[in-house]
Amino acid sequence: MKKFLSVLLSIVLLSSLLCTAAGASELAPAEQVIAERKAAAQASGEYDKVVFAFHSWSGQPAGTARVQEKINERLRETLGLEVELLILDAASYAQNVRLMLSSGEQIDIFNSNLLGYTTCVNDGYCLDLEENNLIQTYGQGILEAIHPDYLTASRIDNVLYGLPQLRDMAMGPGAYCIGQEYLDGIGFDYDSMYEDPDNKDIIYTDYDTIETIFAQLHEKYPDKYVFAPGDNLITAGSIIDNVGGDNFGVLLDPVNSLTVENLFTSDAFKAYCQRVHDWYLKGYISKDAITDDTALSAKVKSGRYMAMMAQAKPSYNTQISGECGRPMIVFQVEPDIMKSESITIMLWHLNQGCEDPVAAIQVLNAFYSDPVVSNLLIWGEENVDYVVLEDGHITFPQGVDSTNAEYYHTMNWLLPNQFIAHIWENDPLDLWDRMVRFNDEAVKSKALGFTFDNSAYASEFSALTNIYNEYAKQLLFGFIDPETGIAEMQAKLEAAGLNTYIAAKQEALNAWAEANGIQ
Repeated sequence: MKKFLSVLLSIVLLSSLLCTAAGASELAPAEQVIAERKAAAQASGEYDKVVFAFHSWSGQPAGTARVQEKINERLRETLGLEVELLILDAASYAQNVRLMLSSGEQIDIFNSNLLGYTTCVNDGYCLDLEENNLIQTYGQGILEAIHPDYLTASRIDNVLYGLPQLRDMAMGPGAYCIGQEYLDGIGFDYDSMYEDPDNKDIIYTDYDTIETIFAQLHEKYPDKYVFAPGDNLITAGSIIDNVGGDNFGVLLDPVNSLTVENLFTSDAFKAYCQRVHDWYLKGYISKDAITDDTALSAKVKSGRYMAMMAQAKPSYNTQISGECGRPMIVFQVEPDIMKSESITIMLWHLNQGCEDPVAAIQVLNAFYSDPVVSNLLIWGEENVDYVVLEDGHITFPQGVDSTNAEYYHTMNWLLPNQFIAHIWENDPLDLWDRMVRFNDEAVKSKALGFTFDNSAYASEFSALTNIYNEYAKQLLFGFIDPETGIAEMQAKLEAAGLNTYIAAKQEALNAWAEANGIQ
């Protein structure tokens, strides 16, 4: 009898829907599928589920199930759907997602960060979002949120396989972050260096200033290491564009030239390595730096190190101070830039094997366009995970902090649209307006949007990567003399096919530039 009543109710609701449509203007396709979906859910008592996967640095937060239910309360009402938040640890994300995609396990929406965009496309994991006008029909909120140029840059062979999130597309390379207490200790007047006294975020300076500061810090605090080096010296520390996502063929002058050059024979690479080598010889860098894989911010937080380098963005001072557990002053030595993969490095995709692409794109559309679900996804539940202050900022509730919060994943930058979410305390309330200006005003690589399919050169790439990994940390952490270390590495790279790989990348870039009218 129960099953009979469910079927009968479904027929009645569907008949009512069809009569309404016949007597009035025809429902839009999106509205109709939602109405039919709700009718089916009401009849069966169950909602179709969309699986949404992303990673965090520490796996699934304790409060995920609670926040997921709050999101579903909204999605049942607006879409007649439910979502499952599959939050995986970053260390195993790529392996687990690849296994799920290849085995047919349900995973409807995923991010290609840590997987690689072109790799996911080549492996057949990504759905064409414009096939049968899918996104045009069911993703208008997405199209309204994302700048058309960013969508263009996200295409491979003119096919839209992925969507960028709203974030800092540009980067502020060469951001040297130094503990304020140590600068105060040497009496360094950083306060007068801010261009805007009302916006004490980033100080734009040069390497001579950094050298002066480091020397004074070393003299004042000989028991601490001045600088925690990382292997991001080129990607985050300079405007050099590692087109294709690797250092085997780069644009040394990406704003003005599409010539792919050998990074390792360049004066720029030698200068970067020489600078850090000098710091190592002066005792600024720990002799254990190569074997210590602790995050740079954690090293500064420990109190053993006083400075690190990263890439900056608006309000980065607040972010890095939180990560380092102490007030930090940020000095940036390179101009803001948007590199070739700035947009495509971590796109959102629909699984090619997704059983219900309409449901998946509608859920993704909600994350891009509905502030209610975006806030829940990013910050959690109001008055449990955060509270709203009188001025409009949010912060932790009383008794809650980053160490005991149930839903505080710090992955805002990865998720679809943080620009419609709340602003954390100490960040400016116009942060997202500043971020838009930051993206718009940054210089752009001529190769913006180019991706390199190196599948035909997999063996060369593997050999080159092994050689690079043998030398990279020694050079980028300052442990060996660049004069001898670079030459030795370069000889091995050439023997492994570096020049062939660079030529292939140049050929692909030329074809891409011609197809896109870029000279």
